[in-house]
Amino acid sequence: MEGKTMVKLSNVVAFLLLASLFQPLTARDLVLKLSDEIEVLRLIPLANENQVKELDDSEPLCPGKQSWPELVGQQAFTAQEIIQKENPIVKEVEIIVPVMPVTGDFVCGRVRVYVNFQLIVVQTPRMG
Repeated sequence: MEGKTMVKLSNVVAFLLLASLFQPLTARDLVLKLSDEIEVLRLIPLANENQVKELDDSEPLCPGKQSWPELVGQQAFTAQEIIQKENPIVKEVEIIVPVMPVTGDFVCGRVRVYVNFQLIVVQTPRMG
């Protein structure tokens, strides 16, 4: 019985030693501060590890055009075509009618176009 206990104990010690060799990764290490109230997790590595980075409008999260204020007042499907033509990274253009629920997540390659019941764009479409 003593031999089995010693083997189990040695396995536990070996596991703890191996585990201590790996650098722990916590969500705090991946925090990207967008504003005073908004923080998101960044899933791609930054230049320096454990770096918290402040973002402003001069450095967009996604490549290409980010917003289309000129589309306010246009038909929804016309706006959709223009957005996809002007930024090829956009893979999804969501037409959002009033009272339609949306998620709060940010997705590069997605643009939400808020329209009224006549499918006229009523708010500036933005990446995210």
